[in-house]
Amino acid sequence: MPLPDRRATALGIALLLSGCASFNPFLAPEQRVSAALKDHQYRQALAIIDDTGEQHPQYALLQEQRKGVLQASREYRLQAQARAEELADREQWRQACDTLTDSRDRVVEPAPLEELLATLRNRHDRQLRDLLNRAYLAEARALLETDSVDDDLAPYTDRRARDARSWRAQRRELLYNGLLEQGQAYADQGQWQRALTSLETAQRLRPDSDMPDALRKARRTLHIARDQARDARDQARRREAEERVARYRQSGKLDDLLAARTFLLQHQNDGELTPLRRQVDVWARQRFQRALARGEALYAKGDYQGAYRLWQSVAPLDPENPELSQKLERGGKVLENLRSLED
Repeated sequence: MPLPDRRATALGIALLLSGCASFNPFLAPEQRVSAALKDHQYRQALAIIDDTGEQHPQYALLQEQRKGVLQASREYRLQAQARAEELADREQWRQACDTLTDSRDRVVEPAPLEELLATLRNRHDRQLRDLLNRAYLAEARALLETDSVDDDLAPYTDRRARDARSWRAQRRELLYNGLLEQGQAYADQGQWQRALTSLETAQRLRPDSDMPDALRKARRTLHIARDQARDARDQARRREAEERVARYRQSGKLDDLLAARTFLLQHQNDGELTPLRRQVDVWARQRFQRALARGEALYAKGDYQGAYRLWQSVAPLDPENPELSQKLERGGKVLENLRSLED
């Protein structure tokens, strides 16, 4: 067996040492640190510094470098995070993950990179799932809308008819399994509306199959959520009605009475508001009648303008009232005559 050429061996060792200078035990620590920093191996550079004993002549110099290594590592990590997020925004998922995994082994504090890597993987999976689900739903609905085609093709023995029916059956099965998987994933994440849509569509593709537990839970959960939302809306509406009525009680202003009355009329189907509605109607009738009487008194004193304004102000309380219409017509004519005399 021939012996290896000494020059070739020496060259190989030199090349190896030059490529792994930071690992070379024959180099001084400060040289290994420089080599590590040049290669952006910040964690390794810090380890070399920390492993150098106090007796080493370059110990003080290396300790002075420590803060700079930490700062450089942090800046490198932040750049890697920004680069990975930029790649993810362009949906270059592989490059984004490669950027983070490569940088993770170089920096002193890799935890933020690992967290971002997990976040991007979840984001990738979520977007992919949504895209697949949208495609599955679109194709499943197209199959379901053309269900009669299978029966229409049945009498035909032509190969094309058989192939078409076979293809449709295969697609139905694939879509059923895909939507079942997607719906279960949505249910596991508590996205119940999406889970319901996917699982109900899967059930329509194969109506004879057992109903998935996730579908039952989605229906039950959404039913409860709808009830809770309706109760919350009812409570909010009733609170607002009570606040409007209380506001009129405190202020006695016509505008507040009209606001309370309008709100209650908009929600006539809510039986819980009936007592408030009746109370406001009583107040509205009383105020209307008092305004008619006070306006008549002003009119008798010759304050036609005051009477007309008062009657106009309460018109929204009973706009179709014939008595009020007569008073407004009479007052309007008197004011018009007075203006013509002034002219």
